[in-house]
Amino acid sequence: MGMSDENKQEKTEKARYKVLWREQEQQAIREWWDKLNVNLGERAKLRRCEKPEDILMQPYFYELQQKLPNITDALALASVAGLLAHVKTDSDYSFPKQLGQQKDHSGKAVFSELRFQQLLASHDLDELHENLRRAVMQLNRTANILSLADGVLQWSQEQRDKNQFDERPEQRFKFAWAKAYFSEVLTYSK
Repeated sequence: MGMSDENKQEKTEKARYKVLWREQEQQAIREWWDKLNVNLGERAKLRRCEKPEDILMQPYFYELQQKLPNITDALALASVAGLLAHVKTDSDYSFPKQLGQQKDHSGKAVFSELRFQQLLASHDLDELHENLRRAVMQLNRTANILSLADGVLQWSQEQRDKNQFDERPEQRFKFAWAKAYFSEVLTYSK
């Protein structure tokens, strides 16, 4: 019984996306990413892009954009494309939870608390993109692609609509990610 409860919790955690709540959008991202992992030339081009703006010059980005007509923020989606190009393996755990996981029984998180705080304090999309790229590398290129994508899109949406925050602060990007990260850290820290 304990196992099925855990699985149910994992499934509900996976389903709670703020921006990518439509099944067809989740599917479109998965298909694009799967195809990218075969199309190594395009993946390499995306990886070489330093900023989301550079990604707008890559033809393979537009394949993703066409599949996601409801996502109107091209720069945020470009950031998603660039970050997903760095991911080799998808994960079942939410991205912030992955960052909080213990590194080799060290009692320390894979992504340090300082780096995590810097990520949450990102001032603009370029900075967020760089911090998240660094985080993906720390995770040895294993990341929950939908959680990562949704995080970027939610962050960007909140930056645009600063006065339209969800009434419940815990639903906002920073708080939701901090909760997932620190809840994971608390499972092994004293």
